[in-house]
Amino acid sequence: MPAYLFQIELPPFSRELTDIIPSHRRAIDKLFAEGRVLSYSVSLSRNMIWCVLNTEDEQQAMEKVISMPLYPFFIDVSCTPLLFHNTLPSSLPGIVLN
Repeated sequence: MPAYLFQIELPPFSRELTDIIPSHRRAIDKLFAEGRVLSYSVSLSRNMIWCVLNTEDEQQAMEKVISMPLYPFFIDVSCTPLLFHNTLPSSLPGIVLN
């Protein structure tokens, strides 16, 4: 399944934007659980988001971005199709045989 890197620019934080963050985080967590979001990063200055989406095509990826609760606040959205996306595997805790 293709992966798409999104670079999203945010405006300066406002009370209205801050109030939507909890529902946005729930939506992102759901996309992670579905295997649609592979990575999600926010800059320290809180003005940029980078996320990698795993979807059938670019249109479906854009539909996922549009459905995000913070979408009305996005200033600029760019999408780059990726050849591949590597990440470190999640480490599982060691098994204890007690």
